[in-house]
Amino acid sequence: MTTVHKVEFGGRALCAGPMHFLTWYLLKISIFEMDIVSKCPFLSRVSCKILTSSRAAAIFDAHAPLCPVFSRTVSVDSRSIQQATKAHENDSDKKKSTGKEKKPGDKLCFDKDAGDGFKRCPFLGHSSRTPFGIPYIKSAKIVDASNFNNQASAHMEEVYFSGEHSENSSRRQGFSNPNQRQSVDHEYKTTREPLFSYNQFFNDQIELKKKNHTYRIFKEINRSATTFPLAKCHLPDQTRDEITVWCSNDYLGLSRHPKVISAVTEALKCCGTGAGGTRNISGTNSLHRRLEAELAQWHRKDAGLLFNSCYLANETAISTLAQQLPNCEIFSDAGNHASIIQGIRLSKSPKFIFRHNDPEHLEELLSKSDRCKPKLVIFESVHSMTGDISPMKQLCDVAHKYGALTFIDEVHAIGLYGDTGAGIAEMEDIIDHVDFISGTLAKAAGNIGGYIVGDREAIDTLRSYCPGFIFTTSLPPATVAGCLTSVNILRGEEGKQLRSRLHSNVATLFNKLRAVNIPAVKTPSHIIPVHVGNAEECLRASNDLLLQHNVYVQSINYPTVPVGQEQLRVTTTPLHTEEMMDYLVDSIRSVWKQHNIPFLWSVCNKYDNCYCTDESATALCRYQTYIRSRYRPSNLAGASSISIPISA
Repeated sequence: MTTVHKVEFGGRALCAGPMHFLTWYLLKISIFEMDIVSKCPFLSRVSCKILTSSRAAAIFDAHAPLCPVFSRTVSVDSRSIQQATKAHENDSDKKKSTGKEKKPGDKLCFDKDAGDGFKRCPFLGHSSRTPFGIPYIKSAKIVDASNFNNQASAHMEEVYFSGEHSENSSRRQGFSNPNQRQSVDHEYKTTREPLFSYNQFFNDQIELKKKNHTYRIFKEINRSATTFPLAKCHLPDQTRDEITVWCSNDYLGLSRHPKVISAVTEALKCCGTGAGGTRNISGTNSLHRRLEAELAQWHRKDAGLLFNSCYLANETAISTLAQQLPNCEIFSDAGNHASIIQGIRLSKSPKFIFRHNDPEHLEELLSKSDRCKPKLVIFESVHSMTGDISPMKQLCDVAHKYGALTFIDEVHAIGLYGDTGAGIAEMEDIIDHVDFISGTLAKAAGNIGGYIVGDREAIDTLRSYCPGFIFTTSLPPATVAGCLTSVNILRGEEGKQLRSRLHSNVATLFNKLRAVNIPAVKTPSHIIPVHVGNAEECLRASNDLLLQHNVYVQSINYPTVPVGQEQLRVTTTPLHTEEMMDYLVDSIRSVWKQHNIPFLWSVCNKYDNCYCTDESATALCRYQTYIRSRYRPSNLAGASSISIPISA
């Protein structure tokens, strides 16, 4: 009687050739994991007879490194194969020396570690049929060769090849019925565990945001075109019929201006709702041309280019400029907006970060640069969260001294500063010092859209190369009509009056907040940050202002501001009344007391007239130091010596 080695499965005995780890391994794959074998660019092209021969280990050890996938994914662990081979040889020698031969029913066991060399292979390393996720033969039974059936022999003649799904192919694989092949395919696909748990990963990311109180839940604020800044707020379990909005970027309320609404309505009736295509393919309306010319004239530049948002304008213009300029270096303010940062990343250009609004540090960095290389200096005129106004002239002078172009984001200044509202550059009369200005039509202009203005050749280059301009549908004509009307209002006498009332309200509100020791941060701009310094308390204060007082001021947490600088960002408009301001101050004061949020020390008593005092700045510095000691005492040496702030 001839005794050979085989695997018994489901009542069938399949021949495996001489006992060898790799042989058993490949046999198990051929039985259970035909889909995996078919996808492996190495095994799917090797004859089954070779793989089941006594030379399998040597052949596999020699040729596996040639597999572009296997060699790139895992180092071939020849030791595992050699150990298995040696174990087999020792077993054979022992059989010869003892004269004993393995009998049917005896078990041959192999250590699972022998398969470690394969466990990271993308095709062979993730079997759902083994308890450890590693295809290996734990045991095999020796039985009589006379019990072999023809179906098993036929199956061992040829390895399944990818793409062969015919009836003959199914029969060659040991399936008399082609539906059996489909059944195995379905069972393998439905039982195999994924390589990476995507849903678990996403869930963990969200839970992390919730744990550190930076998870955002959008509040549904339905603003009124007739009663702005009043609005309706829809909450999951209730609707607030009348709330007051104190955090809108619609700084002048132009989104509800009758002239703007009328212009949009007329263009909508005339041109329809959409632009119909990209600027190059049927999407350029005469309104687009008129608005770009108007924007260029407003900023006293040669040309302008319209984008769907200023985020897109910054991102695509900065990346394109830096890619087009050979060996361009970028010098970026540490406080720059995410759109600028993303544009710099996309450009892949060398970048140098200078301290926020620090011309001396900028010069220090520029002085180390090659003067012959093109350079781009980028900063914001008004910082969106801190309310800082940059020393624009000094920064531009330093940049030009070293041959750099200047790119200035005037998003939070457009419409609010300068004689015609063209921004800080106009207010300081240094428009000629600025090479590129980016602006928005979504804040003070009350619409949507962004733009870049500059020299004609530079703007034409952006028009020709910016992917964010070329490959997107243009703004709808009705929106452009609203933008044109808003710009005309901002440049005219009505715009001056709106700006005057805005800045008057900003001064009045700030003084009212500081009069009751609410920690409003003094800024030179229209933005009033109310410092909290803790994400959880900031979110709670915002929610309670809305739920208890019908006052909407959004909490600003990380990543919009650094950890420890969480704040309520308050913005007023020309349409807020003094009565509304008094109610806001009383509401904030009440919430501060309710949650024991620290008030500011009272240092300067000249709140009616004092707009800038060193005393109040010192008080805020002491206050912020106390906040850090309260929430992160381990990070502050000598925190116990700090005085407790007064209660209001």
